[in-house]
Amino acid sequence: MTLKAFILEAWALIRVLTLRRLLNAFRLVYSYLRAHYGHTIQIKGKPMACAIEPTSICNLKCPECPTGANLLKRPRGMIQLSDFSNMLKQLTPELLYLNLYIQGEPLMHPDFGAMVKGATRYRLYTSTSTNGHYMNPSLADQLVQSGLTRIIFSVDGTSQESYGLYRVGGSFNRVKQSIIDVVRAKKRARSAYPIIVMQFLVFRHNEHELPQIKKLARRLSVDKLEVKTAQFNSFGTMRPPLNARYSRYSDELGRFLKSPVQNRCWRQWHSTTITWDGRLSPCCYDKDAEHTFGNVNKQPFDELWFGDKSLSFKQQIFKQRNSIDMCTNCPEGKHLF
Repeated sequence: MTLKAFILEAWALIRVLTLRRLLNAFRLVYSYLRAHYGHTIQIKGKPMACAIEPTSICNLKCPECPTGANLLKRPRGMIQLSDFSNMLKQLTPELLYLNLYIQGEPLMHPDFGAMVKGATRYRLYTSTSTNGHYMNPSLADQLVQSGLTRIIFSVDGTSQESYGLYRVGGSFNRVKQSIIDVVRAKKRARSAYPIIVMQFLVFRHNEHELPQIKKLARRLSVDKLEVKTAQFNSFGTMRPPLNARYSRYSDELGRFLKSPVQNRCWRQWHSTTITWDGRLSPCCYDKDAEHTFGNVNKQPFDELWFGDKSLSFKQQIFKQRNSIDMCTNCPEGKHLF
């Protein structure tokens, strides 16, 4: 991360801090540490961060993604603006950080800009991740003006050939142009935000392109290049890189994480996930919302967050986390990114 990107990230968080949010964060840390050191498992405070899914629909066919591989078991659809507004009302004023993506391509939602603008009214740090195929100069202007804090572009190659091996159906040139559109929109608005992140997932077929991706990031004037280890699934066809530094796994097939699953998870205290149709889930690794605590469109958020299902799941985390299937492929608490 460059110094400029660090300052932009830090200032974006500082400017949304309030006393109420700080006190809520303290309650979360306190209750998590009590659970971590063997005391009663309780939930004190509401989540600091939340991922809300604009849509579970995507235009690409990425082989390691359940959406791209057409293996997502839950319904496909797009969130209603009224439901989104209701979610924000229930999560704030304690909420600090809002991710507007889970599965699917968020910019496919026709009201995505309005969603960001609505979240900005609550003084939230807002972030989204996109494959870049639905960006255009008009939408770029809209997102800059909406107050979006951070936008991640997935760029997993430096040529159409390598990029298209994972982003199946995608256009490398289209993504580059989308980044240029946002860079120009920021200049027109004389705005430092959104922070533009170019994310590079490292696979065996593209690990040799790391020097080139750094050059491309500089050429496109992005604020930050994020080189990230990839998650591999049993249904996928990709392979981890040979360079162990860029792999989460101890084997060459991507079956075993480098370190064992620990019976703890800070993420279960500080954040949560809501699908497009309102299912409250433990985290983004619950792709099919199989461990849902309930539906926030039908029950109050607090009733579900502090409820028996949520508490029972956290107790299981501290008792035997590796008995939860989605946790066995999760890097949380293992210093793997």
